[in-house]
Amino acid sequence: MHALLTSLRLSSPFHQIKSLSPFQADIIKTIALLAMLADHINTILLNGHNALLSAVGHCAFPLFTLIWAINLPEDSTRLRQRAKRLWLWALATQPLFWLAFMMKGQSWLALNILFAYAGCTQLLSWSARWGVNGAMAGLAVLLLLAWPLTPASYGIPGIVFCLLCMAARCISAVAESRLFLMLVFVAMAWLSLPGNGYDDTLVYDLLPGLVLPLLIITAVAALPHISATRLWPRRFFYHAYAGHLTLLGVLAVMPVRL
Repeated sequence: MHALLTSLRLSSPFHQIKSLSPFQADIIKTIALLAMLADHINTILLNGHNALLSAVGHCAFPLFTLIWAINLPEDSTRLRQRAKRLWLWALATQPLFWLAFMMKGQSWLALNILFAYAGCTQLLSWSARWGVNGAMAGLAVLLLLAWPLTPASYGIPGIVFCLLCMAARCISAVAESRLFLMLVFVAMAWLSLPGNGYDDTLVYDLLPGLVLPLLIITAVAALPHISATRLWPRRFFYHAYAGHLTLLGVLAVMPVRL
């Protein structure tokens, strides 16, 4: 057991993520975006029948969440601006989310994943501004979001994983704890538990959700640092998220119109 915990500590995604250059971080976000696209193509256009695309899709949310958490600003003013931006993008993207998923019988109450990031960022912003009272208000917001996030955006497991990553970002000693790393891995497994009806849950759900994100982070962290270069313009991924939902939504409704 001691050897296992030591191994987990050495492979901590938080230490590796913190050392990434902007170029390397953009590579991870690009991989996460492609994984999300594969998962959504499977869900929206293929009716969830492709097990391989589903397995690849499991790594998208952990990767995006780790990058989101590590990029949270420390300055309270910038933190408020980040929360506001996420709320605006979550609201603006919601009609596109409905367009993409409405043919799959998704509830109109279901929210897109940006609401989870917005809610957690708001909690941190209010906590920095008003202390315990702000943190409690933020938790109340997350409790309200948990149910509408459940159908398509991970619900409580997703919120828990966001909060764990946020804690590791804000409290360095937390990220050093072996017990905390165990909790993170349990949360990652929890994210992967709701299977898609495939026979081998271990192969198509649990292992991709646990192993793929760590392998990707380790591989990208080993690349040479290019500190002054970014792969994409700033805020590109907000546009990419909205754009891929628009494209898949149009493709999903086209056969009905024909």
